[in-house]
Amino acid sequence: MMNTQQTHSDIQNENEKLRLENVQLKKNLEKEEFLHKALYRQWNELNIRRLAEKRELKQLESRNLFYKYAFYVILFLVAAYYFLSNSKGSDKTDASQTVSSSTPTPNQTVATSPDTLQLINVKLEERAAHPAIIEPAITEKPIIDKSLPDSVRSLIYWEGWSAYYEKLHNPYQKSLQKSEAWLAGWKQGENDAKKKSEKEDKNGW
Repeated sequence: MMNTQQTHSDIQNENEKLRLENVQLKKNLEKEEFLHKALYRQWNELNIRRLAEKRELKQLESRNLFYKYAFYVILFLVAAYYFLSNSKGSDKTDASQTVSSSTPTPNQTVATSPDTLQLINVKLEERAAHPAIIEPAITEKPIIDKSLPDSVRSLIYWEGWSAYYEKLHNPYQKSLQKSEAWLAGWKQGENDAKKKSEKEDKNGW
């Protein structure tokens, strides 16, 4: 009888020990599942953030590429416009020079016939009797640097912005307003590059 009670007590103790071990194992399992879920959630958030940053970087690169091509197209159109304007101006200057060179001077001999010589002498006598009125010389006004249109200023600004990344020099040093617009874009490009570098350092890239 005593052996039976002792055996029953030992079985109860063993069952209690197994129950406690099962409870502890269950707690450990729940803790591991919680950690696993937390790690998975963090990994998922990090992955979404990286995808968003890559998408933003691609959009920025495509936008910069668009501005670059647009700048070159506008630059080509402006150069073509100035080239055509200068060509028309040079044609007018050549025409005026041709007309002025074709006009004979008072001292120039036009013909050698007696009638022509007599006509020239009469004209010279008339000019001597009525001296020509000397008009005052026309002084050219100094060229004033006109204010730039917003479209041209914006174009030069983005040219300076792109020049920072391409390490180009300022081509508008002779024009104060164009040089200021170009330098403003160059400084903005420098600030954008610094912000991007700080952001990448903060993210650990």
